Amino acid sequence: ELHSIGYDAEYHYINSLQEEERQQWFYFQNFKMMLYNHQISRDLILHDVKGKPQKALKIFAFIIQGLREDFTTRLAEQITLGEGAVDEDIHWVITVPAIWDEKAKQFMREAARQAGILNDRLSIALEPEAAALYCRFLPVEKLKGSSQDEEISQLKTFSPGAQYLIVDLGGGTVDITAHEILPNGALKEIVAASGGNWGSLVINDEFINLIEDLTETDIMKFIKENHPDDFLTFMSVFENKKRVFSKDDDRVILHVPQSIRDIMCERLGKSVEDHIEEIDRAQEVKFQRDKMYIYNEAFTKLLSGTIEKIVLHVTAVIESNKLKVDSIVLVGGFAECDLLKSTFRTSFPDTRILVPEDPVLAVLKGAVLCGRNPQILQTRVCRYTYGICTTVDFDEKYYTPDKKIHIGGNTLARDIFNIHIKANETVHIGQKGTPKKYYLNRDDQDQLDLEIYASTKTKPKYTTEDGVFYLGILVIKIPQMAAVCNKSRYFSVSFLLDGTEMEVEAVDSATNETTGVKFDFIG
Repeated sequence: ELHSIGYDAEYHYINSLQEEERQQWFYFQNFKMMLYNHQISRDLILHDVKGKPQKALKIFAFIIQGLREDFTTRLAEQITLGEGAVDEDIHWVITVPAIWDEKAKQFMREAARQAGILNDRLSIALEPEAAALYCRFLPVEKLKGSSQDEEISQLKTFSPGAQYLIVDLGGGTVDITAHEILPNGALKEIVAASGGNWGSLVINDEFINLIEDLTETDIMKFIKENHPDDFLTFMSVFENKKRVFSKDDDRVILHVPQSIRDIMCERLGKSVEDHIEEIDRAQEVKFQRDKMYIYNEAFTKLLSGTIEKIVLHVTAVIESNKLKVDSIVLVGGFAECDLLKSTFRTSFPDTRILVPEDPVLAVLKGAVLCGRNPQILQTRVCRYTYGICTTVDFDEKYYTPDKKIHIGGNTLARDIFNIHIKANETVHIGQKGTPKKYYLNRDDQDQLDLEIYASTKTKPKYTTEDGVFYLGILVIKIPQMAAVCNKSRYFSVSFLLDGTEMEVEAVDSATNETTGVKFDFIG
């Protein structure tokens, strides 16, 4: 049973529950990144703030269900419609990081299904793309530039032919996309979306490391498990401070809950103030009663490592693709950080650095535009090479001996990566790839299972080589037909990108008709 989500959940857990009551509840926080660089399946497990396990799919479904029910309730209060008409008139959009793979997108779609959202009422939007749409149509006065430029110059930033980067600075990930505005006002993606796990939560980890470096290893883990309310309060204060910190601030002041001070003193066997003096760290931090003072240089160090990684990646994207970027637009919660903004302005002095008035809401508002006008992005650059594992006639000049197999009197090469879409290839939305044939093996075969693989390489040869990873199974249902020999029957399979998710079309050679296909990327 879902109690609450977001700030309501945090408030209830911290302020309304006694310690013994918390054992009966699950409180999950910052778990979105579990769908990045992890083995994703329907059995994926999350652990709450006290380490208690629960299935991830169930938790994601609860979150979506809570948002869905809250929205439909508020909507029903504001408009008068016939019974059941509210759900029928809503198309839902779920945003995901651009660096998530097909497994993570299918996981979110399955969670939405369990939350009561029908598949044909749902779109998956990439977060930086949604932000790009929002900023594309934002009035000039709603963008804050790095200097007092003329209004006509700002307007030119989003005129046809202009190229701009969106840097979506979230909690878990940083996503980067580059777009060019076409003469008809639509958008063209000019490089594949990229990014990494350099979100602002990494800085929270740096802060925890600082506390443990000053006191004792794993002390924050102990506090989190035994005093989760005070831990969450302490981290929330830090979260707010890092967003507003300026390079000109002398120091940052944090309120330290009494339980945390008591544990520090107990573990150290002395006051925290005396310990800081003894280890000669007083030039970095100061503890005084219920306050922790972190001086400018030490606080800058907490943020600068992550900020530098972001700037280096943005620089690499621009230089390696020889982009002529007019503007860099910063969105997401971390875009409010003054130190980050000033670092971007220093690192890219000839490029306009723009931040919407409400950078936290840029993705949300852009998602509405995605849902209303999904065709506004006309081309996309593929992040991966996609293909199907197959066998072909063995050629000793081309294939290594370990790939040789013998089936039914034929000498074949196994584990061949049959490419359908190449990495860094520009494709028009809705464009169908070149069809490739896949033959059946038996007359009694009722389905064709094809293994889908992906790679960052443009021309992978084998599905077993480095840089290639398994995505999942494509299942093609085979209609049974009298007087049709399956051994000569094949399906022409085409990949297409009709949005942010992969789609496949399979045409039956026996009927020349398209047949049903099903993906299973999450097992």
